Amino acid sequence: MRKVLTATLLAALAVSPSLAQDDVEALKAQIQQLQEQMAKLQAKLVKLESQKGVGAKAVTGAKSSIKIYGKIKLDAIYDTHNMGTDQFITKLLLGDREDRSTFNMKDTRIGFIINGPQSGNWKVTGRVESDFYGKGGDDNGAFRIRLSYINLNNGEGTNIRIGQDYIPIASQMASTLDFLSMGASGNLWDRVPQVTVTQTFGNGFGILGTAWKSTASTDTVGMRMPWVGAKVFYKGDVFGTGKPLYIALGGAYRQGTDSIDKKDNNGNVIETYKGDVDDYLVAVEWNVPFNLIFPMAVKGEAYVGQGLTSRDFLVFTNPHYLDGTEVKELQTKGGFIQLSMKPFKKVGFNFGAGMNDPDNDDAKLSGDYEKNWRAFGNVIYKFAPNVSFGFEVDHQETLYDGTVEHGERYIASAIYLW
Repeated sequence: MRKVLTATLLAALAVSPSLAQDDVEALKAQIQQLQEQMAKLQAKLVKLESQKGVGAKAVTGAKSSIKIYGKIKLDAIYDTHNMGTDQFITKLLLGDREDRSTFNMKDTRIGFIINGPQSGNWKVTGRVESDFYGKGGDDNGAFRIRLSYINLNNGEGTNIRIGQDYIPIASQMASTLDFLSMGASGNLWDRVPQVTVTQTFGNGFGILGTAWKSTASTDTVGMRMPWVGAKVFYKGDVFGTGKPLYIALGGAYRQGTDSIDKKDNNGNVIETYKGDVDDYLVAVEWNVPFNLIFPMAVKGEAYVGQGLTSRDFLVFTNPHYLDGTEVKELQTKGGFIQLSMKPFKKVGFNFGAGMNDPDNDDAKLSGDYEKNWRAFGNVIYKFAPNVSFGFEVDHQETLYDGTVEHGERYIASAIYLW
C-alpha cells in the first residue's frame, strides 16, 4: 500500500513541471509522514487481531494471562408441590402440596482462568469461579466461591489439582436446567477443597488418587481423617465421533465419630450418644457418545455406599442414625442415566431419570425418606453463539414410610455465556 501511494505521488510530480523544487521536497516529507502513520496503524491492527476471542476476554502479561468468562441465567419456575427450595429441587416435603412460582438469577456466574507462568516442564494454571448461591443472601443472592484451585500439568500425563473443585469420584453431571443437576436423585456431587493427582497413559487408561475435606457446618461427623479415594478410568474416541468415550470405577472411604441426640416427643434432648463410623462409596460412571442419524450420548453413574453426607454428595439424608443406643451408618444405593440428542444444529434434547434409595429400615430409624426419584426432559435452543433458551419439565417422587409425595417443576431459562 505504501509503495503504491509513493509511486502514485511521484508520478504526479513527474508530469507537473510547474511545481517548484521546494514544493517537491515538502511533498516528499509528507509522504514519509504518511508511511510512518500507516506502519503504526498496521501494528495496532495486528495487535487487536491477536487479542480476539470467543466467549472470553484475555488480559495478557509478560509471563501469564487471565481469561475472564461468565454466565447470566434467569430461571422462571412453577412448582405444583414444595420441591425442597425455590431455587433448585432436593426432595419433596411431606404434606406440603401448595403450588408456587418464582424467578431465580442465582446461577449467574463469573470466573477467571489464569495461565502461567510455566516452571520447567510443568504448566501452571489457576481458576476461580463464583455464583450467587451463598448463605445469608436475600432473593438477590450472596456471592460465594464455586471453584478455586491451582492445576499443575507436566505434559507427560501427570496432573495435580489443589483447591476447591468437583468431587472426582462419580463425576458425571446430568444436563438439567435445574441447578442441582439430579442431586439427591441419583447424582452424587459437590465442590470441596481437595488434592487430586491423576496419571494418564498413552493407551487412554488412567488412574486417580484424591483426598478431600470431609466435614462442614452441616456435618456433625468428627474429622478423624478426610475422605480418601481412588479411581481407574478409560478415555478415548472409540467410535470416531470426535468426542471421547469415558468409563470409570472408583471408591472412597473415611472414618470418624458422630454424635446423635435422642429426643422425646416434644423434641427435647434426652441424651446424646457418640460412636465410631466407617463411611464408604463405590461408584461406576460412563459417558458414551455415538452417532445414530444425528449425534447422541448416554451418560450416568451407579453407586452403593453408607454414611454419605449432604455436604459431600448432596443426598439430603442424615449420614448416620441412632439404633437404640448405637450409632450406625445409613446405607444407600442409587444412580442416574441420561440420553442426549442433537437432531438439529441449534436444537438439543436431554432426557433422564434417577433415584437415591436408602435402606428402608435405616431410613425409618433416621427419619429420612425411603426413596427419592426423579425424571426430567428438556429442550435447549441456541438462539445465537452465546445465547440459549431452554424449557424443562421435572417430575419428582419422594417416599416416606409408605406415603408418596409427587410433584412437577416447570422451568423456562434464558442463558447468556461470555
